[in-house]
Amino acid sequence: MRFPRTAAALIALSAALPGWAADPSLPDSRPGHLMADFLKLCGTAKREDMMAWYQSVLDQEAMTRMSPADRANFVATDCEENGGFTVGEVTTDKPDRIEVVLQGKTSHDWFSSIVASDSAGKLDRGTNLTPSQPAESALPSDLSDEAVAKLLSDRVEQLGAAGKFSGIAVIARGSTLIAAASAGYADRAEKTMITPDTQFTLGSLGKMFTAAAVGQLIDRGRLSFDDKVGSIFPDYPNKTVRDKVTVGMLMSHTSGMGDFLAKRTPAMMKEGVRRAGEFMPLYDHDEPAFEPGTRWSYSNAGLALMGAIVEKRSGQSYADYIRRHIFKPAGMTQSAPNNIPRRSKRLVTPYTRNSLQGESLPDWQEAEHDIGSPAGGAISTARDLARFADALRNGTLFSRKTFDAMATNHNPLYPRTPGYGPYGYAMVLREIYGRPTVGHGGGFPGVNTELRFMPDAPYTVVVLANQDYPAADLTAALPIGLMVEKAKRGK
Repeated sequence: MRFPRTAAALIALSAALPGWAADPSLPDSRPGHLMADFLKLCGTAKREDMMAWYQSVLDQEAMTRMSPADRANFVATDCEENGGFTVGEVTTDKPDRIEVVLQGKTSHDWFSSIVASDSAGKLDRGTNLTPSQPAESALPSDLSDEAVAKLLSDRVEQLGAAGKFSGIAVIARGSTLIAAASAGYADRAEKTMITPDTQFTLGSLGKMFTAAAVGQLIDRGRLSFDDKVGSIFPDYPNKTVRDKVTVGMLMSHTSGMGDFLAKRTPAMMKEGVRRAGEFMPLYDHDEPAFEPGTRWSYSNAGLALMGAIVEKRSGQSYADYIRRHIFKPAGMTQSAPNNIPRRSKRLVTPYTRNSLQGESLPDWQEAEHDIGSPAGGAISTARDLARFADALRNGTLFSRKTFDAMATNHNPLYPRTPGYGPYGYAMVLREIYGRPTVGHGGGFPGVNTELRFMPDAPYTVVVLANQDYPAADLTAALPIGLMVEKAKRGK
């Protein structure tokens, strides 16, 4: 494993990868013209010009979601940090929307961006920048294990030297790591190095442990995706949830339920929570935001309730269940539910630059330590998560039949609504270079994580960061691309 050495690595990856082809022409369509205008403005990063542009092109619904001023401030920061963008590839070209892969002119980082227009030609959705894989044509010809390890090491070194990443990134074949690289420190004061066995809190990546628990109960006939909440909790306080919400809706974020994390009490954060059912009073009287099953909206409360259902149907606490039935059979010896806070020499310190008021701080500060729940916050390592992905893929934890059902899109807004991707049962689904991948990410102050694996090939990428988003998302983009391309070429 290689660790950050000097700032000379800042352009290592751009030298290693072939450059983008000359900017291809954007499609001659309204979305293509909107994207061209946006990229031109992005090159100047002048907030007042961007705000005026958004004011002139946004439709009314888009303005209600975010004001022109907020959009300009949000996007201008990305434009400044990346020195503007060049177009690498147009991946979707339709009369009402396009999706493109962009590369930062100075950062050499990769992003995807969607632009969608309404029937009047106004900007309906788009211009947000999401870390993305490079264009497939930009990947090198040599994808041997040694070459991939070098590319990963150089990329992690580059991002670490730029202050964009502190953590570890690994690529595994089966449960064996074939590439690993780290940057930054587990503890900055002690200068503790990060290894594949360093423990991180995972944020929402831990939802996949809940998914695995549900998959097992499905296989054992103790649960069905069609079971309604009322069949499990007949006295559940909210009637709509009790009578209409199913296990599948809870798992797919289509229940209409909301969040509960901000409602956790100081006592919970300090002393922990022994059973998932203890979270129920924080959300069980809340009315769903929409008719269950009709829309998609990310819901931590839905997954928390799913954990309480696991307890009810298994007869064990959620924490005991995942210890005995997920971590143990998968060989995850360094993982923990983290429902009761604990200190470990292997556990990283989380660092954030976000204040409690949502403002950006000038310096990194130690963030509040998260606690675990069925919605996320468990503890694991890069090595253990590679084992977990392999156990999901090979049927060690539950049947492949049930896995395939869970790794199928259950988001009713996809693909008809731009900006909404496919989502299974507590699994993020992405097609990359024409091949399916499954996984989940996580974010919390001082925490950003990403797990992505191929269900039809033995490859997994794990990226764990002890600093704010987009550290892991940005770092994971290249190794995920390398993983998929390696599988496609039979390397």
